[in-house]
Amino acid sequence: MKMKLFFYLLFPFLVACASTNQNPAGLDLMSQDDFKQTIENYSDRKQIYSGLYNVIDATATAMNSQTAKAQLDEMARIYQWDAAKYTTEKVKSDETLAKESEIFISFYTPERKHDDLHKNQTLWKIFLDANGKRYEGKAKKIKLLTQELKGVYPYHNQFSTPYSITFPVSMRSIENAPSELVITGPVGSAKFKFNAVQK
Repeated sequence: MKMKLFFYLLFPFLVACASTNQNPAGLDLMSQDDFKQTIENYSDRKQIYSGLYNVIDATATAMNSQTAKAQLDEMARIYQWDAAKYTTEKVKSDETLAKESEIFISFYTPERKHDDLHKNQTLWKIFLDANGKRYEGKAKKIKLLTQELKGVYPYHNQFSTPYSITFPVSMRSIENAPSELVITGPVGSAKFKFNAVQK
């Protein structure tokens, strides 16, 4: 009897857990393992020290055609999108990839006043080196809950600040070769290397 009662109490929990991993009807989405692997393939982490002190701890992801597809699929699974919603969001994603390059960065520095990538008078300069050219970036702080961001950037945490950095060059025009994000200033410098997209 106790075992039966335990099963009845546990069954709704198991169903709820299982349902979060199910694909919405009509959509053929990549698996969650493939999603995580794709984000990892196009991300880079840097920890920069001044003596014994950590001055920068950041992870960045290049928002190329592969990571965009992975995130679309994961969002579709999390929010149970139908085919029409998925198509609408894919069109938006494709338009962004054709227009500009975007890099997400989860950025931590122990001095709060140094965490100002998005400000006009920031301490930092941000560049993207791609195809032999250098582009200057513009950072924008992302105002979403940590848990929402962790859904598509599993490495993000509550101690770091999320930024979207955009550059005036089409991601589609540069993603087939390696590229490098450079964040530099009086506090320190970090270089994030991104792999070329594998078709």
